[in-house]
Amino acid sequence: MSPKQTVMAIVLAAVAALVSLSAFVVDQREQALVLQFGNPKAVVTEAGLHFKMPWQSVTTFDKRLLESDAAPNEVITKDKKSILVDNYTRWRITDPLKVYQVARTQTGVVARMDDVVRGKVREVLGQHTLHEIVSGGEKANLRYELMKSIRDRADKSVKDYGITIVDVRIKRADLPQENSDAVFQRMKAERSRIAKEYRSEGEEAAKEIRAEAEKTQKTLLAEAYKKSEIIRGKADAKTTKIYAAAYNRDPQFYAFTRSLEAYRKSIDANTKLVISPDSEFFKFFQHAK
Repeated sequence: MSPKQTVMAIVLAAVAALVSLSAFVVDQREQALVLQFGNPKAVVTEAGLHFKMPWQSVTTFDKRLLESDAAPNEVITKDKKSILVDNYTRWRITDPLKVYQVARTQTGVVARMDDVVRGKVREVLGQHTLHEIVSGGEKANLRYELMKSIRDRADKSVKDYGITIVDVRIKRADLPQENSDAVFQRMKAERSRIAKEYRSEGEEAAKEIRAEAEKTQKTLLAEAYKKSEIIRGKADAKTTKIYAAAYNRDPQFYAFTRSLEAYRKSIDANTKLVISPDSEFFKFFQHAK
């Protein structure tokens, strides 16, 4: 390689190195801040190829709609109740220069924004009771108005941070653990009281049912006994009538059959009788031939 070609190669390499140090690309999802020894020099919001001085550096910031999910925030309501509010924030960087001046990094500005939002959540929700926050109260759109008020107040407070808060939403609102335990115990006691009432009412109803059943049983038994006595009485009367008719037709035969029936009922293989042979009980044996 000739000396001229060598010089040209060196020059081209130096130019390429200079271009690589001077050129930078901004993604369409980002915006950039050109810094010179830590001092901002230019803000680049357009996507594409851009140039800077070789000794300058570039810091990028997200251009998209971002979301920050902060830690639960304890809020004291208007009726002096403590609740844990878990919310998230949607926001966007509108001025990377201000973000750099205030917090240097995107992470730093998120921390500051979350502090502001937590303060506004406590401020706005602290003006309402727990019932209004949880159920919405008498106004159907109360919770929407609360979220809108928090967003507007927080957005106004972070204007100097170079960001815009688009939306603030509450994911959930819970009682602190100690309050939750107390509420659970009250609910448990209330359910136990209701269960005791139901059991007491059930026992009272059972007693009434049993008493009514016993009363019905006694009535039915008395009625059945009455009917059985009437039937038995009619049967006895009919039996007596039959006996009387049989006696009138042949008294001697009637007496004989009755005596046989008495023998059959009172005497068996194991029966021993101590009685006089002249007894009236054996009169038919005495006359037997």
